[in-house]
Amino acid sequence: MNKVKVAVIGVGHLGKFHAKKLAEIPEVELLAIVDINPKRIKEALNLLQDRENTLKIFTDYKEVIPLVDAVSIATPTITHYEIAKDFLKAGKAVFLEKPLAHELKLAEELVEISLKKNLPFQIGYIERFHEPVKKLLQNVKDPLFIEAHRLSSFTERNLDIDVILDLMIHDLDLALLLKNYKKIEIIHAVGAPFFTQLPDIVNARVVFEDGTTCNFTASRISLNKQRKFRVFSKGAYYVVDTIEKSFLEVKVDLQSKEYKLEKKYFPESDPLKEELEFFIKSILNGNKVKVPGEEAIKSLELAFKIKKHVEENLQRFL
Repeated sequence: MNKVKVAVIGVGHLGKFHAKKLAEIPEVELLAIVDINPKRIKEALNLLQDRENTLKIFTDYKEVIPLVDAVSIATPTITHYEIAKDFLKAGKAVFLEKPLAHELKLAEELVEISLKKNLPFQIGYIERFHEPVKKLLQNVKDPLFIEAHRLSSFTERNLDIDVILDLMIHDLDLALLLKNYKKIEIIHAVGAPFFTQLPDIVNARVVFEDGTTCNFTASRISLNKQRKFRVFSKGAYYVVDTIEKSFLEVKVDLQSKEYKLEKKYFPESDPLKEELEFFIKSILNGNKVKVPGEEAIKSLELAFKIKKHVEENLQRFL
């Protein structure tokens, strides 16, 4: 296989950047883009001006199935299951934006198909590819307390899912990864709808069986954008800010009682391109993808448990 023939399904807010980054990867032949909305197709083509005359344009993703080796899917969550299933059943490698699906049982079915057919099936947990997050995962061995704030202002996208599946799920994935998927004993979560019929702001407290406690806050109705993930361990704490692309390590000198701070910035990091490159290399080299479906299913399961707690608490106010 000289180049991997790829199509991007859904070229909206995120999908058009998938197309742009894939077009920059030497091992990729970006064959087609697919969308039912002509305006989004036009916006994607504006980013791909050098490919405008060679790209195939489709409105029906099924027409692309026999033409490609792999696909990147960035459509609304409610469509993930049907589209990904068709490509997986056809033996195609799939990159699927998070979350896996809008129902846990459908997500489990997708993972089962990918494993049965031994296909690369990577889920778009982009946070794992941020350089500050990589440094965090390398440095933290025994977290005691995890605190995450993922706040955004309201936009007219991803409104088919609540803020847990839209934003918080990234932080759930990182916490589970740091804790090596240990058992969870306590969940308490509250939230409220604001602009939509689904929770737009949620706070969740999650306690692992060994006592590690996590406090997650996600909002899509905030005035200011924030992406901070803090981890406290014995004698040190760490702060990742993926907006300013920074990693802060704070350690304590027990004798002098003084703080020792080290902050690093990673301005050149391009996590979207890196995660797509990893996906393509897994196809060419036969390596395991970095965020396989069987790992992504764990954070999705936790997300649905939190969602249930939020709904139960909301009922008390009705």
